[in-house]
Amino acid sequence: MKKVGIWCLAIGLLMVHVLFRTTAHASEHPQWQQFASYSGECEIAFPTKPSFMEQSLQLPEGKGMLHYEVYLAPFEDRKGVFMLLIATYPHTLDGGHEVAGLEGLVRGIVNHNPENRLVFANLLQFFEHPALTFLVQSSANYFRGQAVMVGNKLYLIAMEGRKGELNEKTFNRFLESFRLAD
Repeated sequence: MKKVGIWCLAIGLLMVHVLFRTTAHASEHPQWQQFASYSGECEIAFPTKPSFMEQSLQLPEGKGMLHYEVYLAPFEDRKGVFMLLIATYPHTLDGGHEVAGLEGLVRGIVNHNPENRLVFANLLQFFEHPALTFLVQSSANYFRGQAVMVGNKLYLIAMEGRKGELNEKTFNRFLESFRLAD
């Protein structure tokens, strides 16, 4: 079930990437604003009002539904997009499976495009939960992210843009604005 869920999530990320690629063509607004997720589980600051998409996918063999919410906001005219993805699995991943789920997510992102290569991936604790911070690059683009597992929820905080234009300071500003609801 974990592998199927990870692949469903990777497919969902691909759909989001294709559907919302054009949103990356707006100028950055100078005032970042904190936005709460529609479910109220977390909040994060975006430079512009994010677009929202949600979808549920039936897992095979009646293993439940994978539900996810995606929030996207463009930044710096044509340079890229900020993304917050919240994936809700039908069951909690525990007993060490959290790290396997995070690693599976990154493998799915890397395997999405044959040009992609993993620059780095480091395990850490984020809000006392297992997390993986990583960078994936192709010949033209980068995907910088940090994913964290909290119970049956996977939170992916990411930035995607043109290779060579990654700004770690901007990514860290985005990442540090993320808050889980009490």
